[in-house]
Amino acid sequence: MTTTYNGWKNKETWLVNLWLGWALETRQEDGDKLTAETIQEYVEEIIFDDVADDRGFLRDMLNCALGEIDYRELSAHYQDTLEGEDD
Repeated sequence: MTTTYNGWKNKETWLVNLWLGWALETRQEDGDKLTAETIQEYVEEIIFDDVADDRGFLRDMLNCALGEIDYRELSAHYQDTLEGEDD
């Protein structure tokens, strides 16, 4: 895998880790398994709680940006972090 933005696949993925990394780490410490799907659900829940309108420019732009996030990379990062703690 080629990394292109501060060690991450792209800026969108990096931003999720930058802004929500602390919350993801807390969830992991609480016993949640951070799969790509659970991270995606969490991100979308946070973002779309702030966007009440189901239509419009902002919603379309958010959907485009969300489509660029590599949730598998984020999940692998947290799995690697968890495994590193077991050593």
